[in-house]
Amino acid sequence: MRLVFSLLFLLFTAVFSAQELPPVINFNSNLYAGGNQNWMVSQAANDNIYVANSAGLLEYNGAKWKLYPVPNESVVRSVKVVDELIFTGAYKELGFWQRDGKGELEYTSLVPQFPGELRDGQQFWHIENVGETVIFHSFEGLYLYDIKSGQLSEFPVPEGVVTNLFETDGEIFYQVAQGGLFSIKNGKPEMIIPPESLGDVELMEIFREDKQLVLISREARFYRWNQEGLEQYHEELSRRLRGRSIFSALPVEDRGMLLGTVEDGIFHVSDRGEILHHFNQENGFLNNTVLRLFSDRNNNIWAALDNGLSVVNLDSPFKIYQDLYGKLGSVYTSFQNSEYLYLGTNQGLFYRRNGEEEFNFIEGSNGQVWNLSSIDGDLFFGHNTGTFLVEGTQIKQIAERFGTWIILELKSHPGYYIQGHYNGLSLLKRTAEGFEELPMLEGFPHSSKFIVSEENGEIWVGNEHKGVFRLMLNEEMNGFSEIRNYPFEGVSGISSSLFSFRDELYFATREHVFKYLPEEDNFIAKNDLAEILSAEKRISGKFVRENEEELWAFSASALLNITPDPLSSKFKLNSLYLSEEIQNITPGYENITPLYDGTRLLGIANGYLKIEKPDYEQGNYSLRINSVYNAALDEESQLLSLNEEEPFHYKTNNIIFNYSIPEYKKFLTPDYSYRLTGFTAVWSPWSEIPSAEFKNLPFGDYEFEVRVRIGDEIGPSATYEFSIARPWYLSYTALIVYLLLFAAILYMVHKIYKRRHEKFVEESEKALRMKNLEAEQEIIKLQNRELEQNMASKNKELAVSTMSLIKKNEFLNIVKDRLKDSEQSSEVRSVIKTIDKEISEEDNWKFFKKAFSNADKDFFKKMKAKHPELTSNDLKLCAYLRLNLSSKEIAPLLNISVKSVEIKRYRLRKKMELPREVNLTDYILQV
Repeated sequence: MRLVFSLLFLLFTAVFSAQELPPVINFNSNLYAGGNQNWMVSQAANDNIYVANSAGLLEYNGAKWKLYPVPNESVVRSVKVVDELIFTGAYKELGFWQRDGKGELEYTSLVPQFPGELRDGQQFWHIENVGETVIFHSFEGLYLYDIKSGQLSEFPVPEGVVTNLFETDGEIFYQVAQGGLFSIKNGKPEMIIPPESLGDVELMEIFREDKQLVLISREARFYRWNQEGLEQYHEELSRRLRGRSIFSALPVEDRGMLLGTVEDGIFHVSDRGEILHHFNQENGFLNNTVLRLFSDRNNNIWAALDNGLSVVNLDSPFKIYQDLYGKLGSVYTSFQNSEYLYLGTNQGLFYRRNGEEEFNFIEGSNGQVWNLSSIDGDLFFGHNTGTFLVEGTQIKQIAERFGTWIILELKSHPGYYIQGHYNGLSLLKRTAEGFEELPMLEGFPHSSKFIVSEENGEIWVGNEHKGVFRLMLNEEMNGFSEIRNYPFEGVSGISSSLFSFRDELYFATREHVFKYLPEEDNFIAKNDLAEILSAEKRISGKFVRENEEELWAFSASALLNITPDPLSSKFKLNSLYLSEEIQNITPGYENITPLYDGTRLLGIANGYLKIEKPDYEQGNYSLRINSVYNAALDEESQLLSLNEEEPFHYKTNNIIFNYSIPEYKKFLTPDYSYRLTGFTAVWSPWSEIPSAEFKNLPFGDYEFEVRVRIGDEIGPSATYEFSIARPWYLSYTALIVYLLLFAAILYMVHKIYKRRHEKFVEESEKALRMKNLEAEQEIIKLQNRELEQNMASKNKELAVSTMSLIKKNEFLNIVKDRLKDSEQSSEVRSVIKTIDKEISEEDNWKFFKKAFSNADKDFFKKMKAKHPELTSNDLKLCAYLRLNLSSKEIAPLLNISVKSVEIKRYRLRKKMELPREVNLTDYILQV
């Protein structure tokens, strides 16, 4: 028993099978947010996909799923798109959906028009159409809806359960249990296969082939019908499918047919009855129960499953061999001859016989296989433990070296082969007995992953860190007579490669491609190959030469195929879209191998991709804006009409756009870029997110524009124009009001300013007047000071003159008195007379008055004004008193006695009516 289990274990680990399958996309119920079961699929003119789901109608636009429950929230069993209408059938419910102006689907129930009464439990399992007549199928009968008239009617069928409904080439067929197969002709049933011929065969699909009806039964039997009876064919296929129930079938143009089973997924069958592919849960499907198959316009096969949806890209240029259990590993190299396909992986060398599916491990090859090279009919492979020779399904080690990267023919020395190792180079020599391993070549200890051998004896080696070396073997062939290094300063050589293409030598890194010019003995960055790749975002410096006319490189979004341009001396670049994550292998180890059947094998981390028919044209894609939402801040978004013409309210200035292309291929992932003209003219970075959001947009006119890119090809754009209304406080009316208010404010400001200006001018003038007045006062002060000085001077002069006059008069009186005391001679009398004349009061007064008027010209006027009753003598006394003269000093001037002066003073006081306490002299001085 232990031996048996050991043998079984070895068999399981050494031999395993998988399939080269077209790519499959899976959608589970969590992704589309609906029920598990999916019953039927249809496609609209805009390429949207519609699915009859257990929770309602599912819509998929290539980017997002949306669920529309039917009014009674029952399971939707069938769906069919006819022009702009989407017809669905459910439990006790049938009707159609139509898109409104906002892009949403609205439902119209046909139950009110249903002829008769819907039976309890009645469900509509299938819908077909011919022109504008839609046929609903339930087990209870068929119901015809005329789109033009909007009338629903029951089609007369023979008694019995209607088990299925079919449409082929514009003709409708239906089967009645135990009642035969019928078609609808001119609005009436016509029997095609009588019950005695059909028996209890339950048909699951009908289609025409060479004008014959082909029928497929639930039991996986295949029939052709002619007028003589049923003819069974593909009997070997039926035996292989024994035990499986066919639930759905689909003819595929030029590709046979697809059979959906209840227990084991989908079988792709050729027109000869051979099973080409088998899709089930073991190789990527979500579920093994296939309820319906549907082919869309791009030949993608939609499998409606009991649990989810799977889409098979039947027309994909790729087939995938997926190592689901990790038995194969990462494929680093491959080779195919007339008998075997070999894969070199990180786990060893594997083979399979051509035409078979099983890969087998070659014992003794454990470890990393770097390279497979066919030279002169021998197949070598470089291994981390050395160099091996492959002989059918066996291997033989011919060189024990530390890691062999590559083996190739030494063109300058026939019969010799050069090997690139982790730590240098070595030679192999072909002998009659086999291959002789020669010692390592001296003087070159560098890793040699890439080698180009020239017929002139030059050996070129590419090294990741040191650039390129040109070597010449010495005559002894144990070392080198010349070693020349071509370093690339500032250029990273990680994941680099050295290769020859069209007799030119190139060294490439991820960022650069250098070409060797023999005349300059140098590598240059400016060349035709670098120019054609300048716009590509390459993920590796690895180039793979398929032949002298075809070269492959690897970008982030595509496999780059380079061929000579037939119309010029330059190159032509074709891009086969394949994203970096799908290429999925360590940069620098990318590999593509041409196979016998004209296909190519691309090694990846978990198997390989087979490139069957490179499609360098990505096709025309219909990009559309699916929905537009707007919302005010912190409020729920509102769906808008796609033909919205009214401006958005200024508060609902947060806008969301959803857009997509209806593309359903696994390896074609669209990227989107957008801009909002009126807000920014700059395109956004490319992104897979099919939506854009703008917040807090100011009022104005906008145009949203979105474009799509698949691979390197930029497709058409879609636009949506809209406006955001002005806020009421920025409306034209408000602006006019603001303008008027502003004008009023300006006017008020002007008035206030003018008033203030006038006040300022007035105050300035007043201040100026004050200053002028102060100046005048200062001038007056100065003048008064000058007058006072003049007055003082004149008063002084007056005082001096008065005192002189007083002195003179006093002197003359003394002289006169003495003369009187002497003898009175005539001469004395004459002198006395002269003296009297000199001291005459009138003369003295005239002299004094003149001098006093010069000193105080207004005194007499003031005194006269205050005391009009004063006489000239009174004024004379006042003048003497103003000079503050005493009675004794006044007496000589008046030529009277002092007593007489006192009397005069007394009389003057009385005239002036001065109180007793007022001093006369002080009063006169104050006037």
